[in-house]
Amino acid sequence: MATWIHQRKMKKIRIYTDGGCDKNPGGTGAWAVRLMDGEQAVERSGGEERTTNNRMELTAAIQAILLAEEHLAQEKKAEVEILTDSQYLAMGMNDWIAKWQLHNWTLKDGSPVKNVDLWKRLLEMQKASRHRIIWTWVEGHAGDPNNMRADRMVQERMKGKQSAGALPAKPFMDGIQPQLKLIRKDHKPHAVRIYREGSPSNIDVSWKYLQGFIEDLLRIHREGEEG
Repeated sequence: MATWIHQRKMKKIRIYTDGGCDKNPGGTGAWAVRLMDGEQAVERSGGEERTTNNRMELTAAIQAILLAEEHLAQEKKAEVEILTDSQYLAMGMNDWIAKWQLHNWTLKDGSPVKNVDLWKRLLEMQKASRHRIIWTWVEGHAGDPNNMRADRMVQERMKGKQSAGALPAKPFMDGIQPQLKLIRKDHKPHAVRIYREGSPSNIDVSWKYLQGFIEDLLRIHREGEEG
């Protein structure tokens, strides 16, 4: 009798990363990661002063691997696809980094590789991981909702906002149903105001951040339903 051995299919997750700097170089920078495990989304972001666009892109990748290791703590081996709209990061990990090692972290002209501290850390983390890490370039601002969400998180972080959907808890704690009102400026949609009758407290969600706000609400609702 033939013996059938069931092999569990390798788990696969995708992590979208982004990084930026409001003044390159030397400005306020931010990074963001959005991990997708089926329908589940896990997000993280952070910032740094006096940095560069490229350092934030590399920092986002480091944070992506850290998040993957945490999220996959119970998995022996999984496939982690890290998606970035930075060709610097994607080409670096897929092609350039092997050549840099062979030439003692120098370029063809003999000059040192920039951001070598972050490149070395990424390489060490990838080698140490028990998971298979794949680096994929995606075109930025091309309609991918997860890539666009990561970009919004970076922009919000640089502007000092926690989240496009962050609402003050106190004004809506007494059970009164919040109301919504469309605010127009120059006859065009400008923001959505969330308020309650009889209260001076309200919040205006900028029209350009509305999509991210809706995504945040749906994510929070799913998390609540899942307990």
